[in-house]
Amino acid sequence: MDPGYIREACSRMNSRIAEWRRQFHRIPELGTELPETAALVRKFFSELGVEVQESYQGIGVVGLIHGEKGEGPTVAVRADMDALEIKEQADREYGSRHPGRMHACGHDAHMAIALGAADFLARNKERFRGRLKLIFQPGEESMLGALRMVEAGALEKPKVDFLLGLHIGNIWEEVGLGQIGVCSKPVMAAADTFEFTIEAQGGHGAAPHTSPDPVLAASQAVIQLHTLIGRELDPVDPAVITVGQIQGGQAANIIPTAVRAKGTVRTLSEKVRDFLETRMAEVVSHTAAGYRCGHRFTYHRGSPVVKSDPEVTDLVAGSARELFGAGGVCRIEKPAMVGEDVSFFLREVPGCFFALGSSNPEKGFHSLHHSPLFDIDESVLWKGTAVFSLAALRLLEGSVSQAEQRGRLQS
Repeated sequence: MDPGYIREACSRMNSRIAEWRRQFHRIPELGTELPETAALVRKFFSELGVEVQESYQGIGVVGLIHGEKGEGPTVAVRADMDALEIKEQADREYGSRHPGRMHACGHDAHMAIALGAADFLARNKERFRGRLKLIFQPGEESMLGALRMVEAGALEKPKVDFLLGLHIGNIWEEVGLGQIGVCSKPVMAAADTFEFTIEAQGGHGAAPHTSPDPVLAASQAVIQLHTLIGRELDPVDPAVITVGQIQGGQAANIIPTAVRAKGTVRTLSEKVRDFLETRMAEVVSHTAAGYRCGHRFTYHRGSPVVKSDPEVTDLVAGSARELFGAGGVCRIEKPAMVGEDVSFFLREVPGCFFALGSSNPEKGFHSLHHSPLFDIDESVLWKGTAVFSLAALRLLEGSVSQAEQRGRLQS
């Protein structure tokens, strides 16, 4: 299909895409149970003539569009649906109607952009073969949704051959307003969590010799954990350890019986991930023992590293160049240490997760993710829809062979 036709058709849809985004923005919901959001997605699917799939244990919403040119591959477009527990501060006509909740990471835009692709391809289904699958996923912020959808079979019936997704905002500084950013190297980190408890018998604050001090031991454990990055990892291997929560004690003159701490670990390689999981447990154990305290340590693996397939990434980059010219696409060189559970999908099928720049400070649109002031320049929404549409059509045409993809995944 002519890229110029797609560009013109999608650009004319921008006001409609923006209105979809605003409708989602008004009703932010948390976690994996999103009844209002899911109902609105189903309503839009019905209006667009998208078949709703009912075989995935009620996790998220999945739609299907059948091309009318015959059998072919299945291409999935994934959009995340959940919001954040943040009180919106900006005064907007389309502001959150749910106190203390806000779409502060762009998921409302992701859904709207995916709906735009569904609209375009549903109106042009006589021009392609195969199927477009629309995977609307809850629980991205908790890193629970994608894995649950994979386990429920969302990549099956029909089997997905390729998957496309995007993230709006300014996570990667080199991606300018309206630009498409691509990368086939690790581009977002594995996101894990940990927690530990330091335990003692407790005692009087005026008699510290009568009981080991779990506050002192926990404080030292936090310091020692942070030294792992600077002293035990190769300096060219990025990683982050952050202790974000520590709790213990009930009065100034009491040595408590327990101090609890929780934090996050971000890595870009499985080797570093494995090392830190083992070494952090040792550090907490040895530190607690050094202060004559007991301890418990737990490491929870979350989403893996986000890494796109090189050939699908090249196809997406080529699609963006066809649509917007050479200046409309850039290569992301510096990965972000934030996590994204789209990686559970990309671990199963080849695909591309790309960026759409939407920060426009001159107009007051600052894409500061997870901020109560988060907002985007809606004028660029159609560009995400256009890339989804053209890249999906190229994949459905067989621009990347399934046989080559299977061989690469198995190697």
